[in-house]
Amino acid sequence: MAKLDKSAKQLQRTLQELFSHQADDQRLRDHLEGVRRHEAFSGLTWFWGPRLYNRNRAMFRPLILDHFSEWCVTPRGRWTRVPWSEHSAVLESWLTAARETRDVALVRRLLSWRYAGRGWDIDHAAWNAALLDAYRKAPTAAARAIVLNEFDAWFKLDELTAIALYETDRESSAFILRHVPRGYLSGEKRTPLPRLAEVATRSGNEDFAFALYRKLTPVKTWQADILALARSVKNADRLNEELDRRHLEGYGLDLQSGIVPLLETRGRDVMPYVRRKLKDLLGEWYRSGPDAIIKLAERNGWWDLWSATIRASGNDKLFNRAVTGLLADGALPESDRMGRLSALAGVSREWNWPGLGFARMVALEDGSAVALYQRYPELIHGPFKANVTPTWWHGYPKLLSAAQAAGDNELVDLMASRYATRVRCDYGWGRKEHDAILDTANELGRYYESIRYRDPSEFARRAANVLTRIPAYSIYRFRQMLKTNQLARLLFVRSFDAFLNKPQAVQDLLEGSDIHVQQLAYRVLAQDDERAGALAVANLDILLGTLLRPLHRKTRLPAFDALANAARADADSASRILDRARKALRLPDKKYPKEQLVGLLGWVLQARPELRSRAEQPVIYGLEPAKEAVA
Repeated sequence: MAKLDKSAKQLQRTLQELFSHQADDQRLRDHLEGVRRHEAFSGLTWFWGPRLYNRNRAMFRPLILDHFSEWCVTPRGRWTRVPWSEHSAVLESWLTAARETRDVALVRRLLSWRYAGRGWDIDHAAWNAALLDAYRKAPTAAARAIVLNEFDAWFKLDELTAIALYETDRESSAFILRHVPRGYLSGEKRTPLPRLAEVATRSGNEDFAFALYRKLTPVKTWQADILALARSVKNADRLNEELDRRHLEGYGLDLQSGIVPLLETRGRDVMPYVRRKLKDLLGEWYRSGPDAIIKLAERNGWWDLWSATIRASGNDKLFNRAVTGLLADGALPESDRMGRLSALAGVSREWNWPGLGFARMVALEDGSAVALYQRYPELIHGPFKANVTPTWWHGYPKLLSAAQAAGDNELVDLMASRYATRVRCDYGWGRKEHDAILDTANELGRYYESIRYRDPSEFARRAANVLTRIPAYSIYRFRQMLKTNQLARLLFVRSFDAFLNKPQAVQDLLEGSDIHVQQLAYRVLAQDDERAGALAVANLDILLGTLLRPLHRKTRLPAFDALANAARADADSASRILDRARKALRLPDKKYPKEQLVGLLGWVLQARPELRSRAEQPVIYGLEPAKEAVA
């Protein structure tokens, strides 16, 4: 029995007085805001929960779910579960009320309390029995679906209960698949349910039977099964279909050892299946390298499988060894070498979700990149471009020097676009690599600075080429970047005048991907220079969009200055700016800098008085003119 300490008993008395004397639900809710912070409040869920739920479910339900607990603190300061049996009458009534209102979230919590086991776990046997009993008593398919929803918590579904659920209604198959026990850390812990699979097969539901196979079959059993299929099924299309139906699902499964015998037995007949499931077959990053598959592919001349395996493995050493090996093989025809090198390039693995995706690239080492560039520069500019892009922890100073020596400005600008976003590391881990990358960035800063002194127009073209290649959202800690990165400081702060020598460069900056690049363009157009005013007029269509599009304040203000420059330079532009600014003034955005927008309107009207409306004409207040004296 869970005994209450003095503070819990006192809190219970306080709550009882509130329930008895406070008739207004809103005022009671306000009082509970004060007592809910008491350390014993959650442990008294059995006391206040049912009362509040029955009194006003809509008002008190959020409070109940936030502070629901089946645990309390004993007088000795230990956490213990409040036995359901001590308060079964009130809790059973509460469970019934929650079920009647179909409050599934609350029903699940109450059921977990009702069928609590030892420690923090539930009593799985009791849970299975209660689930089956409720499911069989449900009169309709809709009622059975509600039962499954109520019992859809974490528990281990035993085979007999699963069979009974399935025989009662086949629509329970999805629920069964979610709750059948399966190992997560090792394929050997997976335990099949043969009787359930037999029932599903006998009922003609092969999809369910194979879904059970994929979730529960041990890896060794799967290896034997696919090898038997390879020997018995002669038709290649049907064989690949059967392999797909048996492809295991789960985390941490080592499937590589089953693929080599399969390929040795049937060769290219099973290549469609292997290529589709290659990422799963190779396993995660901590698995051993796919050396056996690569050697088998080499022996049989399956160069498509060879290259795909090396690329999908994500192993940097294996990837670089393959590239240097192809470059060093003098007996290999040039066409074959180019084809295999091209097949190695590209994305290693992808992870895609709605609205979000990641792609992993295997980095080519600096020395390997130089060797490849000196022999096949078109591959570095083409398929291998992403594999030689500098990252936060991996630079390419040797490749950069080779490109500068060859006069390859395109490659230099591409690499500079990544070096320009690097920030000095303030932490111990990876600091050496970060410092080396910043050293290269500073050298690039001096390289572009020499171009600016020699030819400002050429610098503007090259700088715009660098800045417009910076991906969106890739700049982190902008101010720190300007302080520690000489190249970034040169491009973003120290070269406003130079960009005015190349109008096309300014337009490219306005259309850049990163917002910091666009902000730079606004600052360039806001300069007190006739050329800046003329460029602002030429790019007015883009600038007008800044009045209505979502922008941060520190980006919108330079855009206002650029618009003011355009208004000063051209009367027609001033009229368009005035019309758009008046519309922007009516925007409901509370964070919009309306004071600065009013300032822009005032500046335009002061510079262009002919555009003032009647209400905007200045009014001068003073004394009436003195009447002439009568002679």
